[in-house]
Amino acid sequence: MDDSFLNDSQKKAVRHGSGPMMALAGPGSGKTTVITYRIQSLIEDLHIDPTRILVITFTKSATEEMRRRFLSLDAPGGGKVTFSTFHALFYKIIRARYRLDLKAVLRDSVRKEAVRRILASMRIDADDELLQGALNEISWIKNDLADVRYYHSMSLGSDDFQQVYARYEKWKEEQGVLDFDDMLVKCHALFCAEPDVLRHWQEIYHYILIDEFQDINQAQYRGITLMAEPRRNLFIVGDDDQSIYKFRGAKPEFLLRFPTDYPETAKAVLDTNYRSTDPIIQLCNQVIAHNQTRYSKAMTGIGRDGPKPVVMRSGDVTAEALAVAETIKKMARTFARANVRVLDEIAVIYRTNIQSRALTDAFMNLNIAYQIRDEAPSIYEHWIAKDIYAYLRLSYDRDANDALTRVINKPKRYIPNAVVASTLRESGQLLDRLYHGGRLQVWQRARVEELMHHLNQIHGMTTAEAVKYIRRFVGYDEFIRDYSAYRKIPSNGLHEILDELQEAAKAFPRILDFTARISRADAAPENNDNEPDNYPDDCPDDRPKVTLSTMHSVKGLEFETVFLIGAVEGSIPHEKSKTASEIEEERRLLYVGLTRAKTNLFISVVNGRYETKVKPTRFLDEILWKAEPRNRKTN
Repeated sequence: MDDSFLNDSQKKAVRHGSGPMMALAGPGSGKTTVITYRIQSLIEDLHIDPTRILVITFTKSATEEMRRRFLSLDAPGGGKVTFSTFHALFYKIIRARYRLDLKAVLRDSVRKEAVRRILASMRIDADDELLQGALNEISWIKNDLADVRYYHSMSLGSDDFQQVYARYEKWKEEQGVLDFDDMLVKCHALFCAEPDVLRHWQEIYHYILIDEFQDINQAQYRGITLMAEPRRNLFIVGDDDQSIYKFRGAKPEFLLRFPTDYPETAKAVLDTNYRSTDPIIQLCNQVIAHNQTRYSKAMTGIGRDGPKPVVMRSGDVTAEALAVAETIKKMARTFARANVRVLDEIAVIYRTNIQSRALTDAFMNLNIAYQIRDEAPSIYEHWIAKDIYAYLRLSYDRDANDALTRVINKPKRYIPNAVVASTLRESGQLLDRLYHGGRLQVWQRARVEELMHHLNQIHGMTTAEAVKYIRRFVGYDEFIRDYSAYRKIPSNGLHEILDELQEAAKAFPRILDFTARISRADAAPENNDNEPDNYPDDCPDDRPKVTLSTMHSVKGLEFETVFLIGAVEGSIPHEKSKTASEIEEERRLLYVGLTRAKTNLFISVVNGRYETKVKPTRFLDEILWKAEPRNRKTN
């Protein structure tokens, strides 16, 4: 096998013989090349039977790409190598033992609906945020092989969460189905309970290669290390500096402790970054060097010079989004004559999904096509946005009975649902009929009269003033606090939705313009591609698009130009991250975002969020000014 084009560290990993091997692969270091050539070396140099080789990745797309890359090498018998995800492998194992049908595996949509029904049966309003939080926590418990009795839920009260968990498990048992997390748990349990089954699979795969090892969780780690015995031919490739999926049970500790669990481990450090320019690499090294729980390493480049990273400063998130959009627009015009698909090579990266709202509004206004990688609903589709929309709509249209029924008791006005339902059956304006219908007591009529007064006040306001008024004087903020206390969940996330809506309202002085924006988002088809209303009708479906993504979802990708926005305290690191280990994960998140850039890197800082002053992220104070002090000026 000709491996002359590999660097020394890559050759060391590829040529490794038997026994455990750990390849620490930094960003852009050619880890896929190393894995594929390692497989070829096993077959051609060590004469390993291809059917005895197992290659594991974390996603189906990564599996297909790894298989394609390897087959292009034309290694003898290469088509017999097994490429699989963890879930597909473990499902194959338990299916063979229990004769499961593929229909027994729940689709994610069915799983979500099942938990939604359970929450509803417990009289818990299953809004999207609460539902997804509960689903994530159920997954975490299973992936970590944890005991639900000792788990403290962040999405529900602990008693409610344990009840949801128990009902969900009972429902699956009654239906005879499994979810994806069960594949991991049940395979590990099978290996522990039936040694003969474990030995069977140990004899099938003698060499196991695992990509993105930093993303492994407890159930996966225990299951695969059992399979690797007694030969211990585990070849793992990963980067502890890119471990960012703690919420799924992934921890850098599994990679860090690997040499302890396998003292005979050989080690190679893939520390040459072939992706980025030297200025970007140097900046990223300075970021991650402040983490303590990591393997000490620093990436080097290949001498490719480029522009220094730029710090952009804006007054608030709306101005930030506009500045990013205008910069991208200028780039697109610059390359238009050369027919270069520049937008495909641009990504705007942020910490949380909610930050995409200002971007999408700015991009639509400037007619910039974009795609959102994360499967998350628009902020305008959130139930809180629909509540605010209902109030705004009522201020202009008292006949909007559907809007009134939505918010009549938000905040609590003690108007009985039965009275509302019976009044709806009558003709006429619901609000007027409630006030004059004689079905309410005097004090309840006073609440309706107060609501009518608020709607009159809102009618003459700008949109931003109206949203603020609804929150403070109508009492919607108080409703959110009461709702959160009743559900035993933190109110921070819900208040952030309100803050973001209030910020969005600034761009729409007229209430009717803002309600039209919300209504349009609510009616939009559910997909991740946005097509501005004024985009040419003959624009092809494969038109170039800017990628908008959270730091979590952008991992594994690369772009010529990256804008990393919201580089302020409270955003990155996130306000919920308090402990030392949480801050280190936030720093790893930033590192992942920064290392996606090949040539141009823009880091955006705002002076204020939601009418509150904010400070630049501490991570910039740690590293950036030492590297390029002049970037502290406004760009």
